[in-house]
Amino acid sequence: MKLNNACKIISPVLFMITIMIILPAPLESTSNEIKFYGFAEIIKYDENGNVVYSQTVHNRLLDAGEDFINDQVFQDSATSADNVQVAVICIFQGTIDTAETETATTFDGDNTLTEANCKEDTAVATASSTAVIGPLTFAAGGTNAANGDTIAAIGICQPNAGSNADSTDCATNGILFAVVDTTDVILNSGETVDITYTFDLSSSGT
Repeated sequence: MKLNNACKIISPVLFMITIMIILPAPLESTSNEIKFYGFAEIIKYDENGNVVYSQTVHNRLLDAGEDFINDQVFQDSATSADNVQVAVICIFQGTIDTAETETATTFDGDNTLTEANCKEDTAVATASSTAVIGPLTFAAGGTNAANGDTIAAIGICQPNAGSNADSTDCATNGILFAVVDTTDVILNSGETVDITYTFDLSSSGT
């Protein structure tokens, strides 16, 4: 009787061990995926220069931007991207198209801002596998936006090869590299925003 009881206890254990031997163990999976990205930081100041709002948002890198990077790196006979380098931030009012096929022409056409909404950084900082445009200061009162205008997004563009002055569009200067669909920021009289765009190609490897 005792032997039979012991067998009843041992048998399920042996059965489970047998199953474990027969069935293959799950394969170990590791991922060393490298993620490249860009993001924008917007800091809003009131008329007294006090910070009243800030946000950080990742971008949509567009097809034109991806091609632009490859044209800079590889000998592919594409010279159109070599005359001016990405250095401009354009603020945008309206409904932004974040599809990868968005173009500078469409971006400008959808933008309802009429002031000089694009500013150039003539000394983009590049170090440690990152490129930083800005901070660039955008002001209301008709400078870069009218009082009460809303910044709903930003575009990252090429500059004008012949001028460093603020401009009213992106397409005249070249490609639209990336867009960032930000939270709406209203610029009232006397207010400004500092916008910084960071493109990060760093990886975790040493």
